[in-house]
Amino acid sequence: MRLTLTGLASQYIHMPLAPFCLKKAVEEALPVPVTICDININEPVEDSLARLMATEPTHIGFCVYIWNREVTARLVRRIKALAPEVCILVGGPEVTHSPEETFAEMPCDYLLRGAGEESLPSLLLCLMDGGDPAAIPGVCTRERIVPPAMTPPPRSDLYDEAWHSALNGRMVYVETSRGCPFACAFCLSGQKEKVQFMPQEEALALLIRLGASGTDTVKLIDRTFNCDRQRTRYLLGGLMNAKAAGRIGNVCYHLEVAADLFDDETLDLLASAPAGLFQMEAGLQSFHVPTLEACRRHTDMPRLIDRLQRLLLPGNIHLHIDLIAGLPQEDFETFGHSFDQAYELRPHQLQLGFLKVIHGSHLRESDWGQRFAPDPPYEVLSTPWMTYAQLRRLHGCAEAVERLHNSGRFTRTLALALEHTGMRPFDLFLRLGDAMSARQGRWSLDALTLMVHEKLLALGVPADALRDAMIHDRLATDNTGYLPPLLQSDPERLKRAARLYREDHPEHRHPRCALLSAGKLAVAVWREKHPVTQRGKVEELSVAEA
Repeated sequence: MRLTLTGLASQYIHMPLAPFCLKKAVEEALPVPVTICDININEPVEDSLARLMATEPTHIGFCVYIWNREVTARLVRRIKALAPEVCILVGGPEVTHSPEETFAEMPCDYLLRGAGEESLPSLLLCLMDGGDPAAIPGVCTRERIVPPAMTPPPRSDLYDEAWHSALNGRMVYVETSRGCPFACAFCLSGQKEKVQFMPQEEALALLIRLGASGTDTVKLIDRTFNCDRQRTRYLLGGLMNAKAAGRIGNVCYHLEVAADLFDDETLDLLASAPAGLFQMEAGLQSFHVPTLEACRRHTDMPRLIDRLQRLLLPGNIHLHIDLIAGLPQEDFETFGHSFDQAYELRPHQLQLGFLKVIHGSHLRESDWGQRFAPDPPYEVLSTPWMTYAQLRRLHGCAEAVERLHNSGRFTRTLALALEHTGMRPFDLFLRLGDAMSARQGRWSLDALTLMVHEKLLALGVPADALRDAMIHDRLATDNTGYLPPLLQSDPERLKRAARLYREDHPEHRHPRCALLSAGKLAVAVWREKHPVTQRGKVEELSVAEA
């Protein structure tokens, strides 16, 4: 028996965690050689097939998620056409909650529902001994569909040296807990089982080890990192101490949190964290109370807003806020109000996502008038409260938010636009999104700059103030010092001003600078961007002083 495992990542920079955990579990239980095939969904299917078959497997295990289900199905069909004797095993959240559909779509031999660290070794041992897999929890065949296996707590020892060496600087995914204390109708994490934790001492040691691995991001896939307050403070404080002692490198820990669960003690601790060490993702989803109730979310909104403001105030935590379009009871206007409230908090990123009606979720199993794509990722197409056309328009809005706000490249420009126009943030981004949607193809930064400039001038933003803001944004985020033609002026005067500046500042041999209105010179004086805002410092000097 020779087993090959793959997780089919969505991008090369992402390295799936599950195959390494399963490899470790199998090798502990059986004398079976296990190979991990590191492929992703962006590679040609025939190339992926060739790489899988080059491992000479007798058994192949696929970890299946919404982003790789279709590619997995194509690979499974090709493998069975090429080598029908190869035994195909599939598992993962996407097939755990759709066993019948999976068997109809893929010619796989076995489907493992639930966590596989115990069921996969048991199944392989059974197959080696010629036994009957029927007694193994979670193992399904076409003739026999069984409930999912119980989920064991995560284990720190599964992150072994083979996994560590395979990272090669890529983003690290790690879990120190499984499950969620909530039971949101659009999610799977809190549907049945209680949260199970890795012992906090083991978790801290693991996170420190990963922080010293050379990666720049350690992303915890714990669904609600801060659901246990004492444990949260232990881990946060331990990582802060490790950073102070030089035990971890220039790394950021990405944590998914429920902001309303933060108590004052934890917020006070976070206020003293080094800038950029932690990145928080807070899933608000909506501010509309009927929507939250329909989604089984019970949130104290005033407390939630207060906690988010407390997180943002020190300026040392990079904060993401998530909204989901297409939820029940949410129409276009109420979603716009949710957007405005989220944007007014000034998070570093506002992630505007769209409901995925995933297998196993309450929103898929109940009929509330939704229409959604039959193919992964099962994105909502319309609801009784929001039309397809409205959702499509929100896609343009989401693109504008991603490219203009989340990128950090137009921070000063957007603030100026909202101040001078008095527009709601939602209306401004809708208009900018409409402009982006009207043009096919990729947007270069210069093309984006031109579009924003034209649209904001048309909305009444003063030309000089707009140009100055856009110069500040470009110099704060681009270390080349290049400015597109629409932001340039009087090149000879700029040369003279830059020469005078160099004479007074010989340490800046090649200053990145531009002329502003009212006789000012803007100079980028940064070497590295701020670890939270990803912007550098820009100073303003009068030309005479320069």
